Amino acid sequence: MAKEKVYLLINSKATVSPDKLVYLKDIGEVYCTNENLKRDIENIRVGEKHNKEDWGYMNAIEISRKVLIKYPNIDLELIGETEVLIEYKSKEEKKPLWEFIKVAFVCAVLFFGAGLAIINFHEDVNTSKTMKELYYTFTGEKKDNPLLLVIPYSLGIGVGVMTFFTRVLSPSQRRRKEPGPMEIELYLYDKDMEESILNDTKNKKGF
Repeated sequence: MAKEKVYLLINSKATVSPDKLVYLKDIGEVYCTNENLKRDIENIRVGEKHNKEDWGYMNAIEISRKVLIKYPNIDLELIGETEVLIEYKSKEEKKPLWEFIKVAFVCAVLFFGAGLAIINFHEDVNTSKTMKELYYTFTGEKKDNPLLLVIPYSLGIGVGVMTFFTRVLSPSQRRRKEPGPMEIELYLYDKDMEESILNDTKNKKGF
């Protein structure tokens, strides 16, 4: 008799409440033509409760062993990741006022920090003198404050930064859905952080 074919897709990361048991459905997906078997495998316990928020680690061999112990007569095939990073994290209550304060604070820090960086850069390269020389070159007149160049230049900095960090101005809907440089950097930071945590967790478990 042919064994029942079961596919197990393991996620690279899973978030679980620390006061709850970890089941297979929390860290991956199961596909099987037998719906009852699929549901039973999804509810196999693969992890215990944690007393506090922490990080955990589990590899494909551990998961496969737990599944095959309960269902030794299935044909199990693993797809996806070979190890999963488990984040034991309690559900946070939404606090709109606190979120607004944090966003406003970060925006203020970025705004004034970027402003000071631009000012210091212009002072270092002596932009004021450059503007005077350019104005004299094009008009033949000397002015201490050539607003004809300074105003467009200042507006251009703002437009350039906005264009660089967002796709809102693009006429293409596909382009507007693309992540900006800041989003990509945050994504790469999250990936590097998760990889570092995963390696530390594996070392603590002796892998």
